[in-house]
Amino acid sequence: MRLPLKTEYACQVLAQLALTYSKDDVRQVEDLAKAEGLSPNYSVQILTTLRQAGLVVSRRGKNGGYLLARHPDEITLADIAAAMEGEQLIESSPGNDGMSAATVHGAWLEVNEAMLEACRKITLSELIAKSEDDGGSDWVI
Repeated sequence: MRLPLKTEYACQVLAQLALTYSKDDVRQVEDLAKAEGLSPNYSVQILTTLRQAGLVVSRRGKNGGYLLARHPDEITLADIAAAMEGEQLIESSPGNDGMSAATVHGAWLEVNEAMLEACRKITLSELIAKSEDDGGSDWVI
């Protein structure tokens, strides 16, 4: 299984915003893109989706930019995945009427639910704390 890159990049951009949440700093697209090695245009697409989902707010003007809409403790990886991909992280539908189709489909739905449950447990605060502690590796889910 592969997490869509757009969702992974959304997590990275939100992690950047979480780092400055307590300062109430507005972060500009160029700054966020540079910090995560993304193009500004692609970052705008991601931020637009996140804004529509209510995870970030934007401010216009000369000193405009983006900031988190809620505290990093209140935003989970599941929230981000739902914003970017919808509730189904793993899409599966019975491909045909084969004898095992329903059973296989049911198994994938269980995997999807387990993955979503794990994502509901990891907040942006935990994500940035893990990153600051040890470089962000070795998650145990």
